[in-house]
Amino acid sequence: MDTSTSTFMSKAPSGRSPKGTACINCRQRKIRCDGKRPVCGLCSATLPSACRYSDGSASIDQLLQEEIAILETRLQQLESPSDPSRTLALRAASSSTSVHRPLSISLNMRQALLRSFLPYSFEFGFFLEYSRFSASLSSSSSQEKPFPSILSACQLIGAYLSPVNELSALQSAFLSQALYDASTGLSRNPAHLARSILHCVQAEILLAQYFFINGRTLEGKYRVSNAVSMVLGGGFHKIRSVDPYAFQGRAGTQSIPPPIGPEEEGERVNALWQVLILNACWTAAEGSPSNIAYEVPESRIDTPWPLDSGSYSQSSFPEHIRSSRTIQNFLTNYPDNGKSLLALHAKAAILFERASLLQHQYRPNMNLAEATRFQQTFNNLDKAINNIATILPSLTDHNLSRNTIRRLLIVHTLCRVASILLHGIFEQQDPASQAPHYGTLVDEHNQRLH
Repeated sequence: MDTSTSTFMSKAPSGRSPKGTACINCRQRKIRCDGKRPVCGLCSATLPSACRYSDGSASIDQLLQEEIAILETRLQQLESPSDPSRTLALRAASSSTSVHRPLSISLNMRQALLRSFLPYSFEFGFFLEYSRFSASLSSSSSQEKPFPSILSACQLIGAYLSPVNELSALQSAFLSQALYDASTGLSRNPAHLARSILHCVQAEILLAQYFFINGRTLEGKYRVSNAVSMVLGGGFHKIRSVDPYAFQGRAGTQSIPPPIGPEEEGERVNALWQVLILNACWTAAEGSPSNIAYEVPESRIDTPWPLDSGSYSQSSFPEHIRSSRTIQNFLTNYPDNGKSLLALHAKAAILFERASLLQHQYRPNMNLAEATRFQQTFNNLDKAINNIATILPSLTDHNLSRNTIRRLLIVHTLCRVASILLHGIFEQQDPASQAPHYGTLVDEHNQRLH
């Protein structure tokens, strides 16, 4: 991988760049630049082709020209398959044979796909520590390189997001490869089981997102159930549990070695919560039973609320922290320290799921005991939604990156939908449920900020 690409991939997709890394266009216009590669935020919103950097890194036009050159070569190869002077840059598996023939992707094409994916990775549920993953892309060590399961899934999403139509048209080939790598991911790397599981879980999340986006709901739900099985089977839901015997390995599963350092433990924590977010949102949207039974001791979530990727260190995630009944405590409005963006996203997804479930449980002829329990659950959910509304950052905060605002928009939306579902139960009977709830609190909070 060339130096400029490695530099770009090592930068987190959010946050401000160090002084001196502004693009030439922003310097000439004397405006603040976020230094994002290959196109900074301001140029992306105005004229992407004008964005270039003085260190010689490629502009967006140059990058697209590289991609077009690759695709033109491939078209020539397809038009002249008998020409021995050309080697196929991308070879799809033949449908006439049951033997899987892996794709052979050029370095330039792989870089183009990753450039399309990485700036939006967090919106697709990417939980791996960003700088570690970026460094592994250019690593020469077989023990540090990404496993095929995660790499092919990233390339699939990169093809989906690519602005080059010809590259986007190759999604079916990338999907075939991603599905094969996901199905063989754990069996390929028994010596590195812990990292292999993390990469397979990440691949399942990306595949699920891809299927859901394309309206293939059944396939998406299957991928979610795979991811749930992996995080529960690996004991990720019992990380830092107050019960030292909470998870000792299930029959038929292999014991996973302890994490090496807080960053690796943080990836396991974030894997659990990203899977939970995906599961909660889609089971609620579908009205189907959840893949995770929060109340059952074996699948109860004891893991602490997550930190955002890149925030794990010995000081921010000290060894003495222990947790139990994380979701039950949240739903009964017990104070906690879950204030990271990922934690807020998980909480909003849980509230959406619980509000949807409560809506389906309501019956007008409930007896006194049932009605009392229902009302208590209703009040707890309503209070939890309002509590989040008072701490969520405003979407108009100009200090936030575009990436953060996009993620916050999802959290705000989930909370609003949860409130609508909850008060929609009594909308016809109770005038109080017809009044705005969550929206009013957010507006008041935003006014206090400004």
